[in-house]
Amino acid sequence: MTQSQMFEGEALPHMEALGKFAYQLCRDEHRSRDLVQETMLKAFKHFDTFRQGSNCRAWLFQICKNSYINAYRRRQREPIAMDFEDESVQAGMGLDIDQVRSARVILADSSDADAHARSLGDEVVTALQSLPLVFQTAVILSDIEGHPYDEIAEFMQVPVGTVRSRIHRGRSMLAGMLAGYARDLGCNVAA
Repeated sequence: MTQSQMFEGEALPHMEALGKFAYQLCRDEHRSRDLVQETMLKAFKHFDTFRQGSNCRAWLFQICKNSYINAYRRRQREPIAMDFEDESVQAGMGLDIDQVRSARVILADSSDADAHARSLGDEVVTALQSLPLVFQTAVILSDIEGHPYDEIAEFMQVPVGTVRSRIHRGRSMLAGMLAGYARDLGCNVAA
């Protein structure tokens, strides 16, 4: 059996679930389709690293989640091109040049605004990434992406009680790692 045939047998049956997961991440139909396409391309390209007999759905979801995070970070770094000296820009905004220069940039795409509101500081991201993968995935799906426990259990293919345990243990580990950071921010944290 060729690698292409193995990929078709292992990965393609998960396309519908992957599409739903991507939509939950993006909350935008076009972006979610692009995300699924990017995920499948990466999965096909690196299918030789997939361990046969392991959970292909979880592997694809992890690729999808990482691709989403990377795309979000890229969008955050993209400069917004606007010629502030252009009088039509000033007139269109009804502002003089000093007001235009001091204006805050407002995100037009609500999914970017939602993602921005959920963005995490470097210390939190580092702590989250240092968690063992099972705890990291459970905490991200629950606390960052807002999925209910039963969906997380289905995604991780474990009982709901295991999901609750992993979320609790992941949060506890994070609390321990981030206690000093929280105190530095002025939060009242028990020693």
